[in-house]
Amino acid sequence: MRDVTDDKKIDKAVIKRLQIEHAPHISPSAKQVKIADKICNVKDILNSPPHDWSVERRQEYLEWACKVVDGCRGVNPGLDKTFDATLATGNTIS
Repeated sequence: MRDVTDDKKIDKAVIKRLQIEHAPHISPSAKQVKIADKICNVKDILNSPPHDWSVERRQEYLEWACKVVDGCRGVNPGLDKTFDATLATGNTIS
């Protein structure tokens, strides 16, 4: 599925920007995959973050994930709700 695969040859900052820009324009099924992926990633960041990630880096990831998901919303209300609920558990990252 091309809509959900990043070009690993590109700088990570560019990949993140492109994910935000492209999210509203990908297929409905790709949007669902993106949201589900972000749910899993957010759970990992909140529950067992990489040991070398600072609080700031974790917060930046969560903010970026929200921007990507915002571009994907509306194709699966259940996934939207699950993402929001997952994110709500992490309001106090420490």
